[in-house]
Amino acid sequence: MMKTLPVCAVLGPGTMGSDIALSLALGGAAVRIWGRREETLPVAMERAGAGFDFLVAQGLADVGDREEVLARISPDSDMAGAVDGAGFVIEAAVEDIAIKQDLLQRAEQHAPDDAVTSSTTSALSATEIQSALSRPEQFSIAHYAQPAHLVELVEVVPGAQTRDAVTGFVTRLLDETGKVPVLCPDIPGFLWARIQHAVLREFSSLVGRGVVTPEACDTILKVGYASRLPAMGSFEHADLAGLDLMNSPAAKAVWADLCNAAAPSETPVGQLYEDGRIGMKSGEGFYDWNIRNPDEFKARRDEEIVRRVKINRGGKVVL
Repeated sequence: MMKTLPVCAVLGPGTMGSDIALSLALGGAAVRIWGRREETLPVAMERAGAGFDFLVAQGLADVGDREEVLARISPDSDMAGAVDGAGFVIEAAVEDIAIKQDLLQRAEQHAPDDAVTSSTTSALSATEIQSALSRPEQFSIAHYAQPAHLVELVEVVPGAQTRDAVTGFVTRLLDETGKVPVLCPDIPGFLWARIQHAVLREFSSLVGRGVVTPEACDTILKVGYASRLPAMGSFEHADLAGLDLMNSPAAKAVWADLCNAAAPSETPVGQLYEDGRIGMKSGEGFYDWNIRNPDEFKARRDEEIVRRVKINRGGKVVL
């Protein structure tokens, strides 16, 4: 267990960066949030404040702690100042490996030699990112999922050169700041994104074959499959049902019929993209987001995540 939390620096004042800063501050860490442009920093601080207010409204934070928690977050547009004395530096930039490597290289020039560097990438290789760093052994991915201040799980992904002590440091820091760290392999998609893609590939294939609608697939997931996932994972279910059943002719028929498309272009995911229908950003994807309100959808998503957090913490959810 850590006796004292290290000073943390978050590189990137966007949604993910400000949410990670809030998460670390809620856990008791002093956090510097760096942005290349001065004008982006007040927006990041406002976003962190709004995130805290949401937690208060949901009963997950005390309004009396607001000033103290937010005071732990300090904005800085100077890279050297932001990482000076920091024990943990995590970048939260766009999913572009060149940009991420550049930020981490610049941070290494000013951070202490023993500082642990990290990235919240959801798919880029830890080994490839660290290959451009002067201290690659001090790097490990910490993949926070959106919204980072609500979702408890964080994937910890060491690269080929990462020291075991660094992996342990990141794991302990996450645990101390209220997260559930899970060690994941440095493979495409790690574990979280990998299973998301597997489910999307299968359902998108079925939609493309015209045998089911997106609404039916999402309902199966949200109302059916997801309802028991908190209590039972895939391997637990396999053992419960029996591996004899999982090797039955019926199971073999299902496995043989599953989609094995090698690229999104072979499913409606790629076809919609080619048509310029990329989802909420364009107003239309599988759904028409000109009719459905994206902000209301995100708000309901966050409220549902909060319900699960309360259950995990042993609290009662009042309907």
